[in-house]
Amino acid sequence: MKILFIQKEGGIFGAENYQLKIIPALMAKGIEIEFLRLYTDYQGGIGGDFIDRLNSLEVKTHELNIGRIPKISSLRKIKKLINHNEFDVVHTHLIHADLHLSLIKLFSGGIKCPWVSTKHGYDNNFTAQYGFDATKQNKTPYFLLAQLSERLCDQSFTISHGLRNFFIKTGLAKEEKMKLIHYGFDFPKTSDELLDADFKLFKKQIIIVGRLVGFKGHHYLIEAMYKLRAQDAEAGLIIVGSGELEEDLKQKTKDLKLEDHIHFAGYSKEVIKWMYNSDLVAVPSISEGFGVVFLEAFNCKKPVVSWDVPAGNELMKDGKTGYLVPPYDTQALAEKMSYILNHPSEAKEVGLNAHQELKNYYNLKRMTQETIDFYQSALN
Repeated sequence: MKILFIQKEGGIFGAENYQLKIIPALMAKGIEIEFLRLYTDYQGGIGGDFIDRLNSLEVKTHELNIGRIPKISSLRKIKKLINHNEFDVVHTHLIHADLHLSLIKLFSGGIKCPWVSTKHGYDNNFTAQYGFDATKQNKTPYFLLAQLSERLCDQSFTISHGLRNFFIKTGLAKEEKMKLIHYGFDFPKTSDELLDADFKLFKKQIIIVGRLVGFKGHHYLIEAMYKLRAQDAEAGLIIVGSGELEEDLKQKTKDLKLEDHIHFAGYSKEVIKWMYNSDLVAVPSISEGFGVVFLEAFNCKKPVVSWDVPAGNELMKDGKTGYLVPPYDTQALAEKMSYILNHPSEAKEVGLNAHQELKNYYNLKRMTQETIDFYQSALN
């Protein structure tokens, strides 16, 4: 079987980490993979870390500058690449790749093989405000483009029930056409060899990992830290990541006089070490298509606290493999964090339970086989 992956890439985030796991796993099963990277000069440019990593995995790669708007020349190049190389399946990821395949199918006679699409998430501008509340969705340009691509592709799958339910309830997708394949990754084993005083800045340490963007909910966590400080002066927060809201969040920290309780670590390649040296992982996202950070925390055997919204309430059972808090209630979040930090035996057990769930279900072997079965379904 020969598959072409297509995606616009301008940095390594959730979807890109997924590619770096699933592609070598599929290749190990005898499936031939090539990757077409769509890029723009204003976001990423040609080459970069992601394409280098693919090449190191011996993946044949292609790159195409698509600019700000789709061009006929780009559509022709994509169609030529697909048809001349006789791929069995074309597999798109994220909205830009979906759009280009939709235009090829509408105006250029289509392609010779099935087209499938993975939905890793939804419009960040929408989810930053409403999460996955289907009742809030209007016919925005993003919605219409997503709906078009879903109607034109042969099959699709989402990475969580929450995201799939959103697509179906909004009318973006038909239930019988859209499948589900949860992420499943194999991580390096963690142990106390990762303990390092340089990564333990607070006696009771909370950590949040991710881009500093609206839907990740950092502002809720900072407000909760203000309330937690009154209950537990030993608690502190590490914020790992960078993004457009960095200055706003630093200003909020200063306004609430939390400079001694919150440390901005910036972008770091030592995420696992930061996490392993912390006591609690917070994921206050308004919504997550999946949230690889949950699995990273499970791998570190650390308890996670999140809002009771997708995908946290899908990946964790409250009090057993994680902790769930009523959405956007910062007082409840502060109280729950205080409870977890002051009940270390229970928190340790919850972290161990989550680690077992990671090994039993959220593993690469299961995701790989389900992906192969999905391709066979598309071919049939």
